[in-house]
Amino acid sequence: MFASLALPLLVACSEIPLGDSTVQDPGSGGGDDIVPEQVTGAWTPPEWDPGSLPAEVPVLEIEIAPEAMSRLDADPFGAPDESGTFIDSEGVHHDVALNYRGAYQLLNVMSAFDLRNWKVKFEKDDPWERRREWNFNYEPHLRQKLAYDLFRFAGVSVPGPQHVLLRVNGQEALLYLAYEDPDNASWLWDSFGDDQGDLYKAASDLPGEPVCWADLTWLGPEDADYLCHYNKKTNHKEAPEDMGVVRGFITDLEQVSDEELPGWLEEHLDVESFLSYLVVSNFIANWDSYPQRPKNYWLYEDRRAGWMVYVPWDLDATLNPYTDGTFNQMGTTAGLFYNLLENEYDSPHVEEGLERPLVRRMMMHAEYQEAYLQRYRELTELILSAGYLSDRVTALGDQLLAQASSSDGYRLVGSLASLETFIRERSGFVNQALEEEGR
Repeated sequence: MFASLALPLLVACSEIPLGDSTVQDPGSGGGDDIVPEQVTGAWTPPEWDPGSLPAEVPVLEIEIAPEAMSRLDADPFGAPDESGTFIDSEGVHHDVALNYRGAYQLLNVMSAFDLRNWKVKFEKDDPWERRREWNFNYEPHLRQKLAYDLFRFAGVSVPGPQHVLLRVNGQEALLYLAYEDPDNASWLWDSFGDDQGDLYKAASDLPGEPVCWADLTWLGPEDADYLCHYNKKTNHKEAPEDMGVVRGFITDLEQVSDEELPGWLEEHLDVESFLSYLVVSNFIANWDSYPQRPKNYWLYEDRRAGWMVYVPWDLDATLNPYTDGTFNQMGTTAGLFYNLLENEYDSPHVEEGLERPLVRRMMMHAEYQEAYLQRYRELTELILSAGYLSDRVTALGDQLLAQASSSDGYRLVGSLASLETFIRERSGFVNQALEEEGR
C-alpha cells in the first residue's frame, strides 16, 4: 500500500520565474483563465531544484487614485475593487482591479507600518506572468517564502512566491512577497494537469464577522451546511450552492470504518503529498493552519487523479522560535506528532473545536505513523537539514539585502537572526526526537 510513499526526486532545474511552469498541457481549456499552450502527450508533474534561487528582485509599481484608496481604507475587508494601474519590471502598464488582501495580518501591516497588502486582478487577455490574480504582502522577512519553497520541494502543490520591490503611488519601493492564488485555472493546470475540479478555500475568519471553521468534521447531510465553512472557488458560477464534492468527502470520512480507512484514503486523498505537508508543517511550527487551527488551506478535487488534494495557504505564521502564550504555541520543541494523535493545541476560540478527524483517524494506523516518520527522516537529510536551511536563508537574505531600503534592511536583518535561531534549535530537537523514536 505504501510503496508510493517514497520521497519524490528533486530533479535539478532552474527555479521557475514568477508564475511560470515547466509542465505542458495536452488540451485543457483553461477555465476562466488564460488558455495554456495546446500540445500533445501526457501531463507530467513539475520538477524543482531545491538549490536554485530567484534570478532577480524585480521592481514593480501600483498606481491608485487617493480617493479610491480612501474607499478601501474605509472598508478594508468588504470594499469593492477599485481601478488602478500595475507597472511591471519591463515598464509595461496594465489596467487592473485593486483591493486589499488578508485579514488580521492586513490590520497589523496597516497599524504598524501604514502600509497595505494588495490583491491585484489583471484583465483576462492581459495576465501578468501567466496568472490573472496576484497577492502582494509586505514581508521584509523570509518566513513565508521559505515555507512555500520547502513545501514545493517536498512535493506539495503550492503557489510559487518571490520577493519583489513594490512601489505604491511613487513612494519608496519596499519588500513585498508576490504569489498567485490557487483559484487560478492556469495554476491548477500547471500543478495537477487538471483545472476542471471543484476548489474550496477553507474557513471564513474576518475581523468583526461571524466565523466558520473548517475542521473536516461532518456538518450535516445538506449542501447548505457547508457553504460558509468551505468557500467554493471554481465551478461556482454554474453551481454556486453545489457542495457535493466536499460534503461527500467529509461524509465518507465520517462513515468509513477504521478497518477500511487506509484503503479509502489511498483512493480518495493524495496521501503522499498530505504526509509531506504534515512533516514540513510540523518542522516549521505552522501553528496557524490545520491541524492546529481549522483554517488556512484549500481542497482541490483533482479529477485527473480522482482524489482530493490538500493545498497549504497563508504561511507567514511559521519558523518562529518564540511562543507567545496565546495563538503561537509550537516554537522549536513541538513534538514530532504534535496535535496529530490527540489534541495538544489549546484553541484560542472554543468554536474552533478539538476534533481533527482526517489526521487523527489516519494516525490511528501504525503504518501511517511509520510512513510519516520515514518521510520525516528523508526530508531531514535533504531540505530540512540545518545545513541546507542555513545556506538557503543566507543566499536569499543576501539577495534581498543588496536591494532593500534601509528600513527594510534593518527589519530583514533582525528576522534573519530569528530564523537562524529557529533552524538551529528546531533541527537539534527534531533530530534527537527522530533518534529516540528508533522505529
